[in-house]
Amino acid sequence: MPIMTRMRDSMPVILFGLLIAFLITIVFEWGMDYLGIRGGQQDFVGKVNGKKITYREFSELLKTLSDNAKSQSGQEPDEAMTRELRNQAWQSIVNERLAAEEIKRLGITVSDQELRDWVFGDNPPQELRRNFTDSTGNFNREMYEQVLTNPNQYIQDPSGRDPNYGVKKLQDFEKMLRQQRIQAKLQSLLLASVRVTDGELMQRFADGTVHYDALYALFDPSLLVKDADVQLTDEDLRAFYQETIDQYKFEATRKLKFVLFLENASSSDTASRRKEIEDVAAKAKSGLDFLELVYTYSDRPDSGVVFHRGELSAALDNGVFSASPGAVVGPVEDQEGEHLVKLLEEKKGTNEYIHAAHILLPLGGPDSAAAKTLAVEIVAQARAGKDFAALAREFSKDGSNAQNGGDLGWFTKGRMVPAFEKAAFAAKTGEIVGPVRTPFGLHIIKVSGRDNREVKLAHVLMKITPSSQSKNDVADRAKDFAYNARESEFNKEAQQTGLEVRESQIQEKTTVVPGIGPNEAIIRWAFAAKVGGVSEPYTITNGYAVFSVVEAKDAGVRAFDEVKESLKPPALRKKKMERVKQLAAEAREKLSPGDSLTRLTGTSPLVTVQSTGSFTASGSIPGVGRDPEFIGAATGLKVGRISPPVSGARGAYLIQLLSSSMFDSSAYAVQKDVLRSRAFQEKRNRFLSEWITRLKEKADIEDKRDIFYR
Repeated sequence: MPIMTRMRDSMPVILFGLLIAFLITIVFEWGMDYLGIRGGQQDFVGKVNGKKITYREFSELLKTLSDNAKSQSGQEPDEAMTRELRNQAWQSIVNERLAAEEIKRLGITVSDQELRDWVFGDNPPQELRRNFTDSTGNFNREMYEQVLTNPNQYIQDPSGRDPNYGVKKLQDFEKMLRQQRIQAKLQSLLLASVRVTDGELMQRFADGTVHYDALYALFDPSLLVKDADVQLTDEDLRAFYQETIDQYKFEATRKLKFVLFLENASSSDTASRRKEIEDVAAKAKSGLDFLELVYTYSDRPDSGVVFHRGELSAALDNGVFSASPGAVVGPVEDQEGEHLVKLLEEKKGTNEYIHAAHILLPLGGPDSAAAKTLAVEIVAQARAGKDFAALAREFSKDGSNAQNGGDLGWFTKGRMVPAFEKAAFAAKTGEIVGPVRTPFGLHIIKVSGRDNREVKLAHVLMKITPSSQSKNDVADRAKDFAYNARESEFNKEAQQTGLEVRESQIQEKTTVVPGIGPNEAIIRWAFAAKVGGVSEPYTITNGYAVFSVVEAKDAGVRAFDEVKESLKPPALRKKKMERVKQLAAEAREKLSPGDSLTRLTGTSPLVTVQSTGSFTASGSIPGVGRDPEFIGAATGLKVGRISPPVSGARGAYLIQLLSSSMFDSSAYAVQKDVLRSRAFQEKRNRFLSEWITRLKEKADIEDKRDIFYR
């Protein structure tokens, strides 16, 4: 009996516990899939050299990155940003794991005494020091050492500026500082061989500051050698093919077809938002402070913003500029959402705006005369009272604008081409003017309004976005499609459900899916799937996409016979370049050591001698461009000397250096330290990037993120 009594007394607790367990089951069994996490029983998102990266480790870092992004932008990361943050978290963990293996292999450690000497030394770690530094920059050494003697002491960010700082235990600092010291040792070891020599610095400085002036003669192969004078044999083409074979290598590719399921607002979402804005409008009419309503309900709180004609949507523009100061306008719906605005102030502005429509008839070719005749006829019909919008829809060639009755909306001076603007602003309201000629053709213009007012508004905006239910419905539709497409056929299922089938081709060593954007998970799936395979729905910006592999091609080299025709133009140019280099060499032989390159003028109408003007080795040369071969040859000459033939981008050159400015030793001495610091940092970054890339190439990395995130 006592047992039964205790059970009855404990029943609420038991039921509550069962409820909690049930909710936990929902979260982990249903909720994970709802959030796009499909891990099943697997608890790791990948492996680095056989060691797991747990889902918990990955998600904790991802949360930290998301919180940082939110604190910087003030908004929750969208899907594109979330995908980028996942990649950042993945790369960070992979890099950390590989670096840790190298640290272990190299035997890098930090002893307790080494750490203590740093912490209690003359230059303590900044992470600790800042907690004992006041606003004037004074460091309280006595308090610092008192706190450090208690290992269980907690430290809080004294400035309150770091939202991710929180409260940290000294033991946490010890771990962080030890890791920091180890990483510093690793970098020091890796970068010990990185040097920036004085010669490199002097060359860098000279490339940007020493000015050269030269003459050059261009031997253009397209002018000097006719195609008919060059014979190309199969042997020539095969030899050229072998020389340039890297150009014909191709990566593995996959051709995909896909359908999109976009998370658009439903009619019920729109109705719900309309009901909300109507409730706010009722509150405004009841006398509640409109500014309070703005800051309470608006998705983009703003007040006191000044607008001119044409800066609001047409529906909102008409309502606002038809109202009096103090009036509440709305609700008004447009593409941005539901609007409710209060006109705070109205005054005359400095700029005049006009509202106009036009009919455009292009000119050019044999139809120009007919276009002029037609323009005169249209003007006559419009002035006779025929509906201008109907005429625009019938005759104007301005695309979608024509279908809108030629309406150009409101605009001020500086927005249109000069001739159009002059005619429009000179016209009276209601007047038809034209034809007016511009670079676009002939315009017939009707001015329907003028206004120079500007209004100050307080604005409640409620964006119409898909609800959770709408998003769930879209996700369910995508899942159903993927299932049915596997059971029947992708195109057939798309046709039956009214979906457009799109195509995309991807390469293995890329992160971008054309038509979708960056998405490594889709690429990994595509190269693991078989032809005809259908994917699960993948999360994309504003919805989902389901894919099928249409075609799979492995990496290889395009066959000679396949590219033979495309080889002919570059192989022909190569032979012609050999000819013009010979012509340039022969022309140089006719010049004496003291001659000017201008002596070549007149020897051939197809060879001209030109001046470079002043240029630097790091700049570009008018008429030549940024041609490394030309610049290298020119800057390596002695003044007065003529170069041997130089193969450049446009042809073969003979170059004569006319002058070279002196190296400015004084300016170099002033800038040397800055140049060294910049060059050293560039080398460090390049070396570390190449080092981690080599580690990744050698490592066995398994990326299983797409099991959890789609």
